[in-house]
Amino acid sequence: MQDLSKVILRPATLADADPLEALSARTIRVRYPDIIGAETVVGYIASGAIAAYYRDNVATLMVAELNGVRVGACATKPGRIDLMMVDLDLHRIGIGKRLLDHGEATLFRDSNQIGLDCFRDNDQARRFYAKHGWRDGRLFTDPDSGIEMIELTKDRPASFTV
Repeated sequence: MQDLSKVILRPATLADADPLEALSARTIRVRYPDIIGAETVVGYIASGAIAAYYRDNVATLMVAELNGVRVGACATKPGRIDLMMVDLDLHRIGIGKRLLDHGEATLFRDSNQIGLDCFRDNDQARRFYAKHGWRDGRLFTDPDSGIEMIELTKDRPASFTV
């Protein structure tokens, strides 16, 4: 078990783009074929969209590091968690919760309700979010990919102080 006290969260810089792209591509390559289809995964990784996302959204990203290695990231946009990614080998040890807690706290300063989009068939992610108080919302099809999605929402807890 990893010592989570050694996980630090920090704002991203452009120097994080390549390592986070590698982390994401590896996780997507292993976890997502059963969720969105192998062809979609291959095409998405080959498209350069992952690297472009990290470069274009560096100002919205929080990076998790463990022993100096980037192990996850969370991006926020107004009222939304836009991305959550944790190293494939470090799922279910608390890094995702640390990133999610930070993202939620950031967003709840300005919003009473926040949202995120999740692949409809990503059961592991949906269980993670449900465990942390997120509720299923509307189902929709992503217009660019044709992938079935679900919007999840969470209300600001009464105990949250602005």
